[in-house]
Amino acid sequence: MHPRLFWTPSFSLHINLSFQHSTSKKRLCFSQSPLLLLSSSAPATHSLSTKDKKTGKEKTKEGENESGSTPATGETAIVTEASTTHDSISCDDHFDDGGVGSKEESAKLINRMAEALRRAREDGLPDSANKKPPLSAALAYLARHNIRKRIIHVGSASRMPAECGAPGGGIAYPKLTKFIFDYRIRDPDAPEVFIDDTKKYGKRMELYCGKDFQIEFWEYCLQTMVVGEVAAFMVPPRQLVAFPAVNKKLRDYMLDRTADSANPPKHTCAFMSLQAQGGLGYPDLDDLLAKPRMLEFIFDLHSVVLPHEGPKESWIMTPEEKVEAIPRLRQAGNELYAQGQWFEAATKYEEALNLIEQLSLSEKPGDPEHVRLDQMRVPFYVNMAQCQFKLKDYYGAIRSTSEALTRDTDNVKALFRRAQAYSATSDVQLAEADFLRVKSLAPDTMTTCVDRELANLDRIDRECREQERRLLAGKMFSQT
Repeated sequence: MHPRLFWTPSFSLHINLSFQHSTSKKRLCFSQSPLLLLSSSAPATHSLSTKDKKTGKEKTKEGENESGSTPATGETAIVTEASTTHDSISCDDHFDDGGVGSKEESAKLINRMAEALRRAREDGLPDSANKKPPLSAALAYLARHNIRKRIIHVGSASRMPAECGAPGGGIAYPKLTKFIFDYRIRDPDAPEVFIDDTKKYGKRMELYCGKDFQIEFWEYCLQTMVVGEVAAFMVPPRQLVAFPAVNKKLRDYMLDRTADSANPPKHTCAFMSLQAQGGLGYPDLDDLLAKPRMLEFIFDLHSVVLPHEGPKESWIMTPEEKVEAIPRLRQAGNELYAQGQWFEAATKYEEALNLIEQLSLSEKPGDPEHVRLDQMRVPFYVNMAQCQFKLKDYYGAIRSTSEALTRDTDNVKALFRRAQAYSATSDVQLAEADFLRVKSLAPDTMTTCVDRELANLDRIDRECREQERRLLAGKMFSQT
């Protein structure tokens, strides 16, 4: 009885391969065309699973190499048929039971297959061609936590960048991707009533993935979506233990509710705080806190901003990124001011001041680095004051220049611009004091300019006095 090859219904030949010097066994699937395998450079002993025509049982027949002898030592391949069910198809057309040539031909084929498998192992190919690629991290998270997704409206996959594709299918957004979306929350047992709806509040939600958002599963749900998609996620109760307390903060934000400044909240643990406050302040959230249950979250993803597509917000920047951003903001503000865009320029200066403030919080007051950062604020306050003066926000200009002068009392630009702001608000005495100090600090460069401003200030003073005289005269005549 000569050996026969058997094919599984999927027309893929499954064979096991093992080597004498290794205890591991690998499984590989060749699809449809085993004759395309590389020819063997080293003969290999083979055993082929066969079926006895009389008994119908499988048995194994040892084969010989091409020279007709069995290799003594070295690397030996053992090939067995792995999946011979009653649906298997016998390849009698290729191997005749009675011919010597068929035996030699089958031995050659086995050797070629064994050599190809050996090379596949050395090349680091996967253990199985049928092995499924892994799920994306987001899909794996949903499966692990039993969160079920239902697509309500299909989004636009064409708008998803190529670098956001996951190896196993799905999506893999990079860290710090910003999602802008609307959300609705409801109880499946009462689907007509929404616990929260951002469209009702008129505000959209923004979320950065990878920044430890307090409702963890939101990040993973959004990472399975594309722009324009609307999807519903059924979340089991065990994932919603902390949700009511976090949702209270979101609802307060959506409703523009802030803590009472006269009675700020005390720092206590969460449960003591809830007990002291008499609950969350929202009956529906108190009910969810007492009786957690499955909820449905409906997300409508409007846009996705990848990290490289726009400037980072300050709170997600590293200290190094903040230091690098400060001079760029100053340059951008100067360019906007030169173009007459004073409000936009002031915004850039204010952003830079916020970054300096955040950096200084990590330094000890009085230390050299803290002092250096504090001095960095001066030019930004002075430039912002000039923008405020152009926008006729004179009191804002006075505040900004005063901030600069607390750090640099002899700053000529700050003194001059504050004097101009005082003059615009008719604070003649304060304006005159600042102008005279400017003249004393920079007599060579500022004398002409200060004299002109003092003359203008004198005119303003005369007008104010005349206006007061007329007002007093009018009151005197009205009393008589």
